[in-house]
Amino acid sequence: MATRVFSRQAWGLFAYVLSLMISQSSGLNILVNAMIGKGSHFHLSASISEQLVKRGYNVTYLVSNAFEDRIRNGQYGHMFHLEVFTHPIPVVEVHEMFDNLSQLAFSPPDQRKEFKLVEKLTEARKQDCDTLLNDEKLMSRLRSSNFSAVLYDMTWLCGAIIAEELRIPLFTVCPFPNPCMATKAAGSAFNPSFLPAYTTPFSNRMTFYQRLINNINYIVISIVGKKIAFDRYSNITDRYGKSPVEIFALPKLWLVNSDFVGEYPCALPPNVISVGGLTTRDPRPLPPDLEDFVQGSGHHGVIVCSFGSFLNMTNDHIRAFQSFSRVFGRLPQRFVWQVTGKLSFPIPPNVKTLPWLPINDLLGHPKTKALFYHGGHNTYYEAIYHGVPTLVMPVYGDQKDNAMRSVHLGFGMTISKDFTEDDLYNALRKIINNGSYSERASHLSDIFHDRPMRPAQPIIW
Repeated sequence: MATRVFSRQAWGLFAYVLSLMISQSSGLNILVNAMIGKGSHFHLSASISEQLVKRGYNVTYLVSNAFEDRIRNGQYGHMFHLEVFTHPIPVVEVHEMFDNLSQLAFSPPDQRKEFKLVEKLTEARKQDCDTLLNDEKLMSRLRSSNFSAVLYDMTWLCGAIIAEELRIPLFTVCPFPNPCMATKAAGSAFNPSFLPAYTTPFSNRMTFYQRLINNINYIVISIVGKKIAFDRYSNITDRYGKSPVEIFALPKLWLVNSDFVGEYPCALPPNVISVGGLTTRDPRPLPPDLEDFVQGSGHHGVIVCSFGSFLNMTNDHIRAFQSFSRVFGRLPQRFVWQVTGKLSFPIPPNVKTLPWLPINDLLGHPKTKALFYHGGHNTYYEAIYHGVPTLVMPVYGDQKDNAMRSVHLGFGMTISKDFTEDDLYNALRKIINNGSYSERASHLSDIFHDRPMRPAQPIIW
């Protein structure tokens, strides 16, 4: 009798342990929406999603038909499931809309033009959201997939609306600097008297006049930002009995792509987690032809030049490209230069152009001496991670913020897009020859590496 009782108890315990093992090994289904699946916004959330997949979670990306093929054929194509929504306009027009951003690169500063372009982009995203939510087949698939949570990029409110429609928890990724201003809805305290507002070219050490300008900018950005980013979604969010701002404040957890090694100090509430440097990683070997070119630089080393998708080879930029080329040819260093499109003029022998650059691998190479770039937020932390000094020519948006932070922290310089060739030549020489920039970059890199886990790992825990 005792044997039978023990047997039943043993089998009961075994069944209980087995059920725990099954529950632990069966990953939850996570729906990820990184805007429409383009560029740095996608790569940021992909770094998080990669860690989720490694720990057994099932990740499904909601992307647009304009960028579906790029993701399928990229490094994450085998890792994530895809759900695709269709833009209400032709794909060609979607690409043209983003290509128009590059027109801002070397055009004279024009806030009205920037505002109109941002308004056009945000209105297009609102129309995308309408189309997505009205696609019954797609929404039916999303409902039947039994997702446990939505992880979305805070720059597109539609991700939060989808979570509300599916009635599941939501978490958001903030791709910008300035975490306390970005996460005010989560309870962060932002004070413009000592923290610079978005796109304000000041550090946190401001004069009285700069504080006055910063407060005015903060008020304007708050009002205009609400109008552009939120108000147009009112007709959608009304069906849930919430305003767009209330929907925006729903996430349980806010993941900000900022780290205080490269950011101004501010107070974050417990539900805002700093995970700056999500796209950073140790360097991998370069392709043989690129490695040979880099090694051939000798003791002079290499300067990496990358303006991401903001600088394409078009007639609008040909003069700037020619100026870059002439300046690069005057310096003893070799240059690895990202250029999308075919150059219509000869380039110096010390310059290698490629349509895409393995930035982490190049920045982590011992021959790399400096980075000349536009101030993108992901690359900002990649430069800190690898200890590479920077020369920043900001083009648009938060690139101005990152440029000022690199100057304030002492590992970079800025140069105006209205540069002369001598300006660029002297700036590049100073970044290379003044050892204080590389020393400061190396010091920041040491601080950044002094942590028990990589940036994406705390998110998983």
